[in-house]
Amino acid sequence: MKDYTGFIGSYTRKESRGIRKFSFNDEEFNIEDFYEVDDPTYLAMDRHKKILYASMRHKNEHGVLSMNLDREIVDKVLFENENTPCHVSVYEDHLLAANYHDGNLDLYQLEDGMVKRRLETVTHDGRGPVEKRQDGSHLHFAMKNPFNEDILACDLGTDKVYIYTYEDNLVKKDELLLPPGSGPRHLIFPSKAKFVYIFTELSAEVFVYDFRDGHYVLKQVLKTLPEDFTEENTGAAIRLTPDGKFLYVTNRGHNSITGFKVKDNHHLEVIETVSCEGDHPRDFNISPDGEFLLAANMITNNLSLFKIDRDEGKLKLLRKDIKTPEPVSIVFMS
Repeated sequence: MKDYTGFIGSYTRKESRGIRKFSFNDEEFNIEDFYEVDDPTYLAMDRHKKILYASMRHKNEHGVLSMNLDREIVDKVLFENENTPCHVSVYEDHLLAANYHDGNLDLYQLEDGMVKRRLETVTHDGRGPVEKRQDGSHLHFAMKNPFNEDILACDLGTDKVYIYTYEDNLVKKDELLLPPGSGPRHLIFPSKAKFVYIFTELSAEVFVYDFRDGHYVLKQVLKTLPEDFTEENTGAAIRLTPDGKFLYVTNRGHNSITGFKVKDNHHLEVIETVSCEGDHPRDFNISPDGEFLLAANMITNNLSLFKIDRDEGKLKLLRKDIKTPEPVSIVFMS
């Protein structure tokens, strides 16, 4: 019987005390408190699954932490008069952090995988047409392109994806301008194809870009919601299965997961939209073997576990009664 393990990040406004650890197999699903910290709202792991990273808050200080899971050592880098980052990602000996409220892109130095100091902060300005959500820069995500030296940063507030390079410092190389009011939130790269899929929060669309010739060229735009749905909704997370065959996104408001087939030309085709079996699916993740999808429903304080059909990409609900307070981020360790 195979066991799966990982961690859950959360807000700590009510019952949650910080990072929680989960494990499950064919017979049971267990969750336990793992590390007490305020507002670990986004988690990431190094490629060896030995070090856990998180955004965090301690009283009036905000920043990031790294935890060596074997040695149980924790390093933190915190700052006053800032906000907690909303996203973190690791590449080589650096950690990237996006700060939604401050509109900043932060770059941290890693030593032996552990966060030691902040190297640089890049601020952004501008605004978009959605008054309540785009009153200024709201950087929501940053990730290194695995195929080249580009660092892509999604700015929900300005409808842009900034493209940076880093040598001695971060230098803006270019930017992708998405439609007004779309609000780019997260993106994902396939492991073997020079394409990037950008998910927008405000318009709930997936934008497919081809960068095989070195330039990011828009190839396709798809809505993630049924055409007859007219109520309020915001897009959340986007993930690919490890084999690159299927892509999924979560919709908050519609409270659903939309699945896509990745075709041979790397364009997308909608498979289905299913209920996430909870309210406000802020994040989800896919097990390393591509067998399971685990969704975090923040408002209803529950996780939903789905089995992924490896041939067709359809989701089969296994459990929806997995209680955990304010879940907003999921990473798998094994």
